Amino acid sequence: MDALLLIDTDDASYPSDDAMETLGDIVTRTRAVGGVLIFASTKADLADTPDEELSIFVPDEEDLVLRSESPDVFEGIDDLAAGLHDLSVDRIIIAGADATSATPGADANTGEPGAGAGSDATDPAAEAGGDADASASSASTPGAVYASAMAGLVCNFDVVVLSDSTTDPNGKLVTWGDAAAGAGAMVKKTADTWLRM
Repeated sequence: MDALLLIDTDDASYPSDDAMETLGDIVTRTRAVGGVLIFASTKADLADTPDEELSIFVPDEEDLVLRSESPDVFEGIDDLAAGLHDLSVDRIIIAGADATSATPGADANTGEPGAGAGSDATDPAAEAGGDADASASSASTPGAVYASAMAGLVCNFDVVVLSDSTTDPNGKLVTWGDAAAGAGAMVKKTADTWLRM
């Protein structure tokens, strides 16, 4: 069974109208078949926001609404992976705003300087063996969607990253799709993604 995991899809974090429209289609399909729909926020300033206001897609009482203190929602939410496995979820379809507070050389999961500080080890383009463009926007810096996708793989889920519905804070599509694919995730367009329920 699939779960659709949407990260940081509040108004301020998810400014792309095109990506919003594209993602809205799979949200509608997930709700229509009674699928597992998860809204996760990694933003501390939204901790007290009512659930129904946490996303532009207006979570309802049947949706799972979570708040994570970590960009990696599997790390920031106790027993998330175990709970999804208990629901027989084996594949996570992930999208949203890949906002990050990380700095170059910081740990991709925590955003804090790590052993690799000063290197480009957390740059997904570098991880995939590509060239990192020094002038690239935050679209090439891993954020919550990337960190959570990688964690999903570690937690033994198949992971599908929706390439046309995952944006940087400026509303541009992220550029780390090749790195995610190189790590084992599937990277697909939303319209080409079929839900398994």
